[in-house]
This record gives sequence, C-alpha cells and structure tokens, in this order.
Amino acid sequence: MIALLKNKWRAFLAKRKLARDIRPDAFRQLAAELSELAEIAARVSPEETAMQRKAGRILREMEELSRMIRRPEFRRLTEEKRLELRESLLLSKSQLLKTVSEAPAPTQLRQ
Repeated sequence: MIALLKNKWRAFLAKRKLARDIRPDAFRQLAAELSELAEIAARVSPEETAMQRKAGRILREMEELSRMIRRPEFRRLTEEKRLELRESLLLSKSQLLKTVSEAPAPTQLRQ
C-alpha cells in the first residue's frame, strides 16, 4: 500500500515538473537565454562571418518565438509539440555554449 502511494506521489511530482517545464514562461526564459548566448557568440568570433550569420538567425528566431509565445495559439499546442520544441531549444543552447567555450582567445598574450 505504501509503495503504491509512493509511486502515485512520484508520478504526480513528475507530471507537475513536466507542466512547469512546458509553460510559456519557461519558453520565454529559454528564448531570452538563447538570444543572450547568440549575442555572446557573435562577439567572441567577430571575424567569422558564418558565425555572425548564424547568431543573427538565432536572434531573429528567438524574437519570433517570443512573439508566438504571447499568442493564445501557443497554449493550444499539444504537450508533445511543446516537449519537442523544448528539447530543440535545449540542444541549441548546448551547441551555443560549446561554440562560445571553444572560441579562440582574443589575444595571444597571457593574462
């Protein structure tokens, strides 16, 4: 009996965490983080025009996502679609973090 209650409680907590992760506010925050990372990536690699274009595209997409989040249609998206979008945004975030961390140092002098 206690095991059943524990399982039900865990399932309830997992469902609440999932609901919290796919709220529009969570997407808005994630879009803001990605925009900030794109700006940083563009700054640390100014000579690479491909990175500049990619960062600009990411910024435009995050602005569009922010506009879409404000619309009522976003709330009508299925849970699966929101999860796909969240996973895609998290993957983009990890790729941007990797790009920023692998950027060459701006100077050859030791600091």
